[in-house]
Amino acid sequence: MLLEVKNLNLWYGGKHTLRDINFSINLGEVLCVVGESGSGKSSILSAIMGLLPRYAKVSGSIKFKGKELIGLSDNHYRKLRGRHISMVFQEPSAYLDPLFKIGTQVEEAYVAHFGKTGVKEKALQALKDAGIRDAERVYNAYPHHLSGGMKQRVCIAIATICDPELILADEPTTALDVSVQKKILSLFRHLKDKGKAIVLVTHDFGVVAEVADRVIVLKDGVIVEEKDVFNIFDNPEHPYTKRLLTAL
Repeated sequence: MLLEVKNLNLWYGGKHTLRDINFSINLGEVLCVVGESGSGKSSILSAIMGLLPRYAKVSGSIKFKGKELIGLSDNHYRKLRGRHISMVFQEPSAYLDPLFKIGTQVEEAYVAHFGKTGVKEKALQALKDAGIRDAERVYNAYPHHLSGGMKQRVCIAIATICDPELILADEPTTALDVSVQKKILSLFRHLKDKGKAIVLVTHDFGVVAEVADRVIVLKDGVIVEEKDVFNIFDNPEHPYTKRLLTAL
């Protein structure tokens, strides 16, 4: 078991955002978390990454390779982030720093964990693996030189340069047109084929159909249904799941 979440509860002040969340994921598997905006999907990823605000209160258990993450110190989390667990954010334009070249930003996590030796070659390979053919040009570019789809590929390169076992993806295709979406989802399938575990948050069952092995349906911070991808489409049981599929 790579990641195991048990009885996860989360409060932001007086708001009970996540209620008794339970799931697990193994290497070579894609788990999609589906639900409307405000259902708590992104909060699950933030809890795993240790990126919750200080006023948040958490209970339950999040174990990565058997090690408890809840209550882990910032120093220990820094050793995990990028190296073993990484994240692809929803809006690459907000994530990429406009003042630094792409190459510097792709290299940052690798330098933090492994040092500078051979880092440019690693960065160029990560860009190529993320589907960027003209990697040298992109390496020397600034974010404003790139399209939305290219920026998202760069974010995937940043997330994968250290070869982490677990990749968290928060609505990674929301702002992209359909043709670019398919290419990005193809990259996630490629990562799965390489043995990575992926937790992908989305509100779009079209994305689920493209990449998921298993699906969690989240409503108001509660898991209302969990099934493999075939059964979620062929035999949805909860009325909320049926409504989401009807919307598709």
